Amino acid sequence: MRIARGILVALVVLFGFASAHAAERTVIVVMFDGFAPAMADATSTPNLDRIKREGAWSRHLVPEFPTLSMLNHTSFETGCIPAHHGIMSNIFYDPKKGLYKENPDADWMTGCETMWQAAERQGVKSAVFNFINRWSTSQGDLATYTNPPVPWANHESDEIILNRALSLLRDNRPDHPRLIALYFPIPDEIAHYNGTTAPKTLEAVRKCDAIVGKLMAAIKAMPPDREGTLIIGTDHGMMDVGPLINIGRIMNANDIHAKQASDGATAFLYLDKGESIDRVEHALAQYKYAFDVYRKGHYPAYAHLGDSARTGDLLLVAHPPYWIVGPEAFPDYAHWLGVEHIWPSTFVPPFGGLKATHGYDPRIVQMHGIFYAWGAGVAAGKEIPRLGMTDVHPTVMALLGLEPGHPVDGHAIDLSAH
Repeated sequence: MRIARGILVALVVLFGFASAHAAERTVIVVMFDGFAPAMADATSTPNLDRIKREGAWSRHLVPEFPTLSMLNHTSFETGCIPAHHGIMSNIFYDPKKGLYKENPDADWMTGCETMWQAAERQGVKSAVFNFINRWSTSQGDLATYTNPPVPWANHESDEIILNRALSLLRDNRPDHPRLIALYFPIPDEIAHYNGTTAPKTLEAVRKCDAIVGKLMAAIKAMPPDREGTLIIGTDHGMMDVGPLINIGRIMNANDIHAKQASDGATAFLYLDKGESIDRVEHALAQYKYAFDVYRKGHYPAYAHLGDSARTGDLLLVAHPPYWIVGPEAFPDYAHWLGVEHIWPSTFVPPFGGLKATHGYDPRIVQMHGIFYAWGAGVAAGKEIPRLGMTDVHPTVMALLGLEPGHPVDGHAIDLSAH
C-alpha cells in the first residue's frame, strides 16, 4: 500500500510539473476570400496537401446565406447567424443608419462578439489585420494589435500583413498576442473577373499556398515553450456564371416602387409606402426562370436572417448561372446606353461583366469553401465531412482554452484523433 501511494504521489508530481510547464499556445486564423475547393484541385498546393497529411481538412465549410463576404466574415468571426449579428448581406438598408455597403465598422453589428473581442475580454491579447470588425467608430480598435482602418483601395498588401504576422510569431515578449487573425482578398478578387479556375485565379491560389507555407515554417520555428495552431478558412465558394439579372430594368418595366439592395445572386426589395406586395410578387413571377421570390417571414429555411427591418419585404434568389447587381454598380456608360431602361431583363454583358460569383443557396456545393487545421491539438490526416461558418469561432476559442463569445450559434469542431 505504501509503495502504491508513493507511485501515486510521483505521478501527481510528474503531471503537475508537465502542466505547469505546458507550452503556451498561439492560434493563427487565416481567411482567404472566395476559396473554393475546386481551385485547389486545379493547381499545385504543396503546403495545403501537407496539411491534409499532417492535420485536418474539409471541402465543405458551409457559408451562411446569402453566401456573400461581409455577412460570412462576421459569422466566421463571431460564430453567430446573421439574425443575431445583424449583417444581412454586402448591401442592405437600416431604417435608422441608412445604407450599409461593405462597411468594416463593427458598430453595424447588432449583437455577438468577434473572436478577438472574446479573447481580449478573457485576458488574451489579439492581433487582427485587414479583417472587418477589427475596430468601431464608438470604441476604436477592438484588439491589442490592428492595422488602421483605411479605404479599401488603400488597404495594406498581403505581403505587409503576412510580415506583420511573422514578426509577431517571432516575438517572445510577455505581451505577445496568442490570437493572430489575417484576412487576404485572394483568390476572390481575381476569380470574379477571370473565372473559378482561370490561369490568373490559379496563380492567386498558389500565392495563398505560399503564404500558408511561410506561416507553417514560422510555427515550426517557435521556441519549445510555445506551440502554434494554424486555422485556414474562407467566407464562401465560387462558381462560374452567365446572364445578368437586370434588376433596374425589371423594376422600371413593372413600375415597382422600392429600394433595392442587390449583390452576387441575391436582392432585397424594400417597398415604398403604399406599394402592393401582392402586385409586385405577381409581376416578378414572370421571371421565375431566373430567380425565386420570397416574402419576409417566409424566407427559405437556409436563410438565417430573421425578420428585422434590415431584411427586405421581398427577397430574390437567383438560379445559377444567373447573377444580380443593382444599377448603382453599373459604370457610367451603361446608364448612358439605357441598360436599366431599354435593355433586356436578363443578358450576358458584352464586356466588363463577372465571370464567377457567389451569393446562392448554400446547399449548392460550389458555395462551400475550404477549411484546414494544422499544428498543436490537431490530429493528422483527419477529414471533416462538413462544418458550418458559425463553427469556426468556437473551434478557435476551444483551441485557445477560452470560452466562446456571447452569444454563439456554432459548435467547436473536434480536431483531435479518436
